[in-house]
Amino acid sequence: MMKIIFVLLFLFFFLIINQKVVFFYNIMNFMTLIFFLKFMFKDEIWINISMYFGFDLFSYGLLILSLWILGLVFMIIQLDESEEKFKMSNYINKLLMFLIMTLILIVFFSSLNLLLFYLMFELSLIPMFIMIIYWGMNFERMSAGYYLFMYTMLISLPLLIYLMNMLKFNGSFDINLMMIKEIKMKLGIWDYLILFLSFYIKLPMYIFHIWLPKAHVEAPVYGSMILAAILLKLGGYGLLRFMKMFMLIGMKYNYIIFSIGIVGALVMSLVCMIQIDMKKLVAYSSVVHMNVMMCSLLTLMKLGFISAYILMISHGLCSSGLFFLVNLYYERSLSRLMFFNKGIMNLFFSLSSWWFLLCVINFSFPFSLNFFSEIFLISVVISWDMIFMIFLMMICFFSSAYSLYLYSYIQHGFNYSEEKFYMIYLKDFMILLMHLIPLMLLMVNLTLFY
Repeated sequence: MMKIIFVLLFLFFFLIINQKVVFFYNIMNFMTLIFFLKFMFKDEIWINISMYFGFDLFSYGLLILSLWILGLVFMIIQLDESEEKFKMSNYINKLLMFLIMTLILIVFFSSLNLLLFYLMFELSLIPMFIMIIYWGMNFERMSAGYYLFMYTMLISLPLLIYLMNMLKFNGSFDINLMMIKEIKMKLGIWDYLILFLSFYIKLPMYIFHIWLPKAHVEAPVYGSMILAAILLKLGGYGLLRFMKMFMLIGMKYNYIIFSIGIVGALVMSLVCMIQIDMKKLVAYSSVVHMNVMMCSLLTLMKLGFISAYILMISHGLCSSGLFFLVNLYYERSLSRLMFFNKGIMNLFFSLSSWWFLLCVINFSFPFSLNFFSEIFLISVVISWDMIFMIFLMMICFFSSAYSLYLYSYIQHGFNYSEEKFYMIYLKDFMILLMHLIPLMLLMVNLTLFY
């Protein structure tokens, strides 16, 4: 942990001396591989680094995912030598923002203190808010930023007051002690909502999902990649921790949120079928995946926790790659509408196979990492109650339908354009390949997740 912190401090120092982006993403990818090879383990024993920092199986995988995606985000930024001085300062601001985001995520996923955990959970909103407001694309980015802030910030403020009450009752903020000790506080439905609603909204849960498509549409491509791949997982990781602490109240009230989640996933998959904006379709598909993942967590079974964890990793890589592909088309056709990108396979046939691979992975085609996570997830939900088999069949059918609809509509057809499109760079193919390599290789060693 201290080695990673020192490397990050070195990166901040390097930002002052030399702003070559190639150094940043090489260091991030190198850190990911070293971390992966050094701490590859399969038990649930915490590795305590200090009093306030440590990690276990769940935080380990999400920490690696964060470093990997942020390494890819650094690859997207490039600085042309002919750029003006104000653009140079804008470029340095972006690098600084990503480094701050990296530091926040590392502290969040490795914190053992509840107050530090909550603080990083809220601080992660600020870089995302700045990305949408300052580097967003459209005129509605102000309203999208406020939606993001109001939905995720205001509802989680009561949780801070509740954490203080927990300190008074338990005498500690230590996550290890809270998970081992049986918490005997008298808790009702309002206590349950205060404790868990901030994580449900961050996922986002159906009904409170409106901020996510707005934020995705207005955010730049690196903002969408970070939001889909990492920030949605903060809610899932918070639920993993809090469900272990408050098992008894979860057994009592989880069925309410479970019913909202399973119906919401079905409704959102139908909403995906009528989308004409590619970025909105990928954003709504994230809502479907996160609601199904939430349902597997709410069963409180060990296999449910593992399937949710695998789905978080696989969805982070897959949705990030899809957002990057949408941006490649948007930069060339200057539109995200599917109609204006129809038949673009005639112009960029090299991207067609990448579209196909990421679309089939998105609906859990065998054999991909999503496929194994959904097999576990379906078995857990059906064992909880057999009636949900009908909902899951419909969700699986419609998720494959909208993924194939997205692929076939924009690839096939005739596209006539008199404009000159600039080419796909080798760096773009490299980013796509680095999204797919973990999805394929992690499937070979599934024992890593158990």
